[in-house]
Amino acid sequence: MSELLLTFIVPVYNTERYLERCLSSIVGQGLPEGSYEVLVVDDGSTDGSRDQAAAFTLIQPQVHLIIQKNSGVSAARNRALEQARGRYVQFVDSDDYLQEGTISRLLQRAVDEDLDVLQFNYTSVDTLGKNQAVLRNDNYPTTPVMTGVEYLESHAMTPYVWRFILRRDYLNQLSCRFDTSLIVCEDGALIARFLLNANRVAQDATQAYCYMNRGDSAMHNNDLDYLRRRLLSQVDSASSIDKTIREFETATGRQAPISVSGVRNVYLYFAMTKALTSGCVDEVVARVRQAGLYPFPCVGPEANYFGKKWRFIHRLMMHPHLWSLLSRIYRFIKK
Repeated sequence: MSELLLTFIVPVYNTERYLERCLSSIVGQGLPEGSYEVLVVDDGSTDGSRDQAAAFTLIQPQVHLIIQKNSGVSAARNRALEQARGRYVQFVDSDDYLQEGTISRLLQRAVDEDLDVLQFNYTSVDTLGKNQAVLRNDNYPTTPVMTGVEYLESHAMTPYVWRFILRRDYLNQLSCRFDTSLIVCEDGALIARFLLNANRVAQDATQAYCYMNRGDSAMHNNDLDYLRRRLLSQVDSASSIDKTIREFETATGRQAPISVSGVRNVYLYFAMTKALTSGCVDEVVARVRQAGLYPFPCVGPEANYFGKKWRFIHRLMMHPHLWSLLSRIYRFIKK
C-alpha cells in the first residue's frame, strides 16, 4: 500500500442535496486508493445526509463516516483532525466540490517541495454548478516557496480554510484547532496563525475548488436571534485575529503584515454594518469595546475595500451614538 498522503475533511450538516456531488468530486480525483482518506463528519443532520454518506462508505472504502451530535462546523473539523492520518489535510465544505483532476498535481507539489501550506485558487458557482460572473481579485499566479510572512506581505489573507492543502504535523505542532465558540468567521484566526508561523508556503494558480453560493446556508440565516449571535461571533473572531497579531509582534519584534489586520478590520466593519440594519448596534459596540478594539482602523486596500464611501461610513461608525440613531431611523423607515 502506498503512503497515506492526504486526508480530506468534510463536515456535513443537512446538505443531502449536494453531498453526493461533493464526495464524488473527491473520490474522482484520480488519486491512488491507498494514498488518501475521506473523513465525513455528520454534525447531527436531520435530513438524509447521514444515510447518503453511509452509503458512500459501502462502495468507497477510503470514505469513513464519523457521527456526532450537532456541535457546529468547528467541532466537526476538530473531530476529524484528531482522527486524520494523512501527511496533508484538505477541508472541503459539503455543499462545495473540487474541479476534476486538480488535487493530484497540487498534492504532488506540496510533497515535492515539503510545504507547510499550499494555497490554490477557486471559482464561485450557483446551486446547479454553473460558474457565476464574479470578478475575482483574490486568485493569484503561481509563486515559488516563501515564508508565510513573505506571502502575507504580497497577498491578501484569504478567510477561507478550504483554499489550502496543509501539512498535518505542522498544524499539530502549532496546536491549530478551530474555536468551537465561534459560529461564523471561524477560519480567520486559524489561517492567520498558520500563515504567520509557516516557513514554507506557496501559491498555485490552479482553480481547484468550486465554492457554491446558496441562499439557504447558515451564512444567509436571517433569524434575528441567530443574526445577533453571528455578529457577536464575528467580533470575537476579529478579537482572536488581533490576539494572534499581538503574539506574533511580541515574539518577533516586527509588525504583522497589514493583510492580517485587514481581515480583522473587515470582520469589525461588517459586524457594525449589519448591526445597524438589525438593531444590534449597542450590543456590538459594547463587544468591540470589551475586546479593546474600539475605535478600529478603516478598512483599507489591504482588504480590497477602500475609497471615499468606505472612509465616510467608517467615520459614522466611530460615533456610536450617531450610529445607533441611524439604526433606529433605518428600522423605523423599514417598518
